Amino acid sequence: MKIKKINAERMGYSNKLMVFNLIRYYSGISRNEISKLTGLDKSTVTKITYDLISKNLIVEGDRKSSKGVGRKPIRLEAAKGVAASIVVKVGVEKTVVGLGYINNSINKIGEFETPKNFNVFISKLAVEIKRIYENANGNNIVGLSFSFPGMIDRENLIIEYVPHFNWSEIDLKGAILKEIPHCDKPIFAANEAKLALQAEMYFNKNIANLNNGVYVFISQGIGGALLIDGQIHLGPNFTAGEFGHMSIDEDGEKCFCNNRGCWETFASIDTVSKIYEYSNGRLEGNNYEEKFRNLLIKAQKKEGNADEIIKQMLYYLGVGTVNLINILNPEFVIFGGYGYLFPDEYFTEIENIIKTRALKPTLKSLKKPLRPVFDIETACLRGANLRVMDDFAEKAVV
Repeated sequence: MKIKKINAERMGYSNKLMVFNLIRYYSGISRNEISKLTGLDKSTVTKITYDLISKNLIVEGDRKSSKGVGRKPIRLEAAKGVAASIVVKVGVEKTVVGLGYINNSINKIGEFETPKNFNVFISKLAVEIKRIYENANGNNIVGLSFSFPGMIDRENLIIEYVPHFNWSEIDLKGAILKEIPHCDKPIFAANEAKLALQAEMYFNKNIANLNNGVYVFISQGIGGALLIDGQIHLGPNFTAGEFGHMSIDEDGEKCFCNNRGCWETFASIDTVSKIYEYSNGRLEGNNYEEKFRNLLIKAQKKEGNADEIIKQMLYYLGVGTVNLINILNPEFVIFGGYGYLFPDEYFTEIENIIKTRALKPTLKSLKKPLRPVFDIETACLRGANLRVMDDFAEKAVV
């Protein structure tokens, strides 16, 4: 009897967590829709939702439109104010700090230029975090979550290696607690591309029900993430998916990682911006993000050789992606990061390179190259927030 009781309790907890997560991920879902998706009977769903309402975890919204007769179903939504996370996107050029919420919304609080010295960086970041804690929202903070442009041991919160800054073997949690000793909230950290892919898995309908894919993160380098059998593949040392350091020219330019001819030395936004500036003079913009946006505008207008430079970038993106497709046989490839800015014809151009060069059997189940649903900033912040809120949900529904 005792064993049956334990199993029943676990099943009840699992059902409650499943329902809560569905409401978090699909804001506005109805009880009837939850019943159809989960296979739970309507009375069980009703009982669970009333329990979640009593815990202030969800709220009822207005009634959904319906073609059928009778009372229209009520929308269910996560209660935004019940939990917040401090989310930090550490970029090569700037760091963005925001508040994330249980309903997946993000409120950007501020940003600053990322110092290359880690001690200076953490001191500057601590000021921002303390300011948020002093705000009234601090009462609802349930975790801190970081997105980094490098390799992160997410279990031990160690910054293994951030090539652009040469940050290596840094105890992130220790550094935070040194600056903010009273911080008693869970801390999370992960690679930016993996967090971006996590956000896409939850909210990109184009990859719903797909289990194997590649996320190419185009930035001031090229990062990446792998979806294998429905799980983001981390690797034993959390370095899986570092596509940008795949060497495609053994005698090429030296990379930040000390290798030569890395993929990112041919197709990152700073590389192509520098190539344009070498022959055309300075691009407008205070950083490479702004310069790259202006380069895309010039390419669309066919100014100078901007279009030629962007086409060369697309060529190298296609060639590198073919290597990944031939090795991994994915169902989809998303060009994230600043790939979000590409017009449709750029995806067509990459698709043509893939069709020409990839092994033909790999193309049978491969979707056309995909644009992400989130821009570079939102993707990382949303992914970082999801890690906190997934953890919070597991504890809150007990």
